[in-house]
Amino acid sequence: MGQGLWRVARNQQLQQEGYGEQGYLSREQSRRVAASNMSHTSHRKHVQGGIDIYHLLKTRKSKEQEGFINLEMLPPELSFTILSYLNATDLCLASCVWQDLANDELLWQGLCKSTWGHCSIYNKNPPLGFSFRKLYMQLDEGSLTFNANPD
Repeated sequence: MGQGLWRVARNQQLQQEGYGEQGYLSREQSRRVAASNMSHTSHRKHVQGGIDIYHLLKTRKSKEQEGFINLEMLPPELSFTILSYLNATDLCLASCVWQDLANDELLWQGLCKSTWGHCSIYNKNPPLGFSFRKLYMQLDEGSLTFNANPD
């Protein structure tokens, strides 16, 4: 877990360096030089101060096309909060991408308690090797079997 937290912090640091004020100013200055070399009949709209709206919208659209936010770039507490809103099916699918985050026992314990409010295991110390994810799967399978039509 410690290595995962370091990785998140390091990724955030790299991201901040990439979007830092100095990096932005140097990119903006080189963009302005390139724009001044273009013909004056450009279709781009510039706001007073020289910020290129077309460039900003293009960058935003390319980020939207990535499809999803990388939860590993967020603080772990925020990632767990986001994943806590998923149902079991979506949490299993999320675990294919974010294995360490979506397989966390606290998420599955919360899902068990919200789906099956009263189980005796909640009031006991679980034995070694106990998994709330496995418990959820067993309870879910049992409820499907119990509620199945005998036809």
